[in-house]
Amino acid sequence: MKTRTRLLSLLLLGCSLFTGAATAVRSQPEENVAADLAAGAWLVYRHNFLTEEGRVVDNRAGGISHSESQGYGMLMAEAADDRDSFDRIWQWTKANLFVREDGLAAWRWDPTQMPPITDRNNATDGDLLIAWALMRAGKRWGDADLQREARRISDAIIARTAIDTAHGLVMLPGVQGFGENDQADGPVVNMAYWIFPAIVDLGRLSNRFPSAALMDSGVRLLREARFGPARLPADWVSLSGETPRPASGYPSQFGYDAIRVPLYLAWYSRDYPDILEVFAAHWKQFGQASMSVVELSTATRLAPMPGPGYQAVAGLVECSLGRRPDVALLSDFSSQDYYPATLHVLSLMAIAERYPTCLTDFP
Repeated sequence: MKTRTRLLSLLLLGCSLFTGAATAVRSQPEENVAADLAAGAWLVYRHNFLTEEGRVVDNRAGGISHSESQGYGMLMAEAADDRDSFDRIWQWTKANLFVREDGLAAWRWDPTQMPPITDRNNATDGDLLIAWALMRAGKRWGDADLQREARRISDAIIARTAIDTAHGLVMLPGVQGFGENDQADGPVVNMAYWIFPAIVDLGRLSNRFPSAALMDSGVRLLREARFGPARLPADWVSLSGETPRPASGYPSQFGYDAIRVPLYLAWYSRDYPDILEVFAAHWKQFGQASMSVVELSTATRLAPMPGPGYQAVAGLVECSLGRRPDVALLSDFSSQDYYPATLHVLSLMAIAERYPTCLTDFP
């Protein structure tokens, strides 16, 4: 208990220095350390990356925003019961990214360009995140309009991106550019776009959203699309052949996209230890240094993934496997760029929701 109180106090002190709003952290059951940490981390994240207008800024990409960043921000605000921030993010997103005629969001918004939409193609994971956040928010705050918006977007995702393949029903990463006629080894998918808990929840929201088929294809592909000595998934996977393989138009690597695969699967369920243990075993080989981009054919570590945000994903996986992660690492929300900070908050949210006693069940 003393360790928990000390860690939380330190985090909230840091939050108060940034925001003066440490008292906004919601009260949680005594044993749910992760929920307290997630609530405090959101305050830091909000200070660092959310503008007054409601734009979530990717500071490592030149200050742009994209549909994923907006969806992540909406999810975090909902989980923190921060209605004001949620509404600001959603209203900015609706006004600035939902400019397509098919009900999906344009992917990229750059404040230095005119017009600021610099990529009108959608990003299917961004659309999923936004729909999921709207669904959760509608349920939390009893807002039927948010539920309707979530259903509208989720139905548009299926109408515009879902295709049947030899490997099952999949969602293309975008409406344009990933089909069998778009790339030499198309269709090409991104396994990190299977946001498993979102897929299940959206299936409950709309009978047009085929969650069972998407879950089946996603889990099956995670078991089949593991490559090289490390048996890790590629960021981009070709489904043109009888067996999945790394897509030819992209580096053959486990990188900044695929790091989200174990996050989303562990967030959904602990019932896939055969998949999740592969990630945990790889990361344990070299300690923190093993959090890196990996070239798949040789399992060579190419570039480190430094910072506690990436370690938080490993901590979530440990929780899903019934083991206690390093609480000090999980509570270290030190200065981070947008992407690792995002992974950090999401991992804490996932632990709080799926494994609420993980950080206290062990001596």
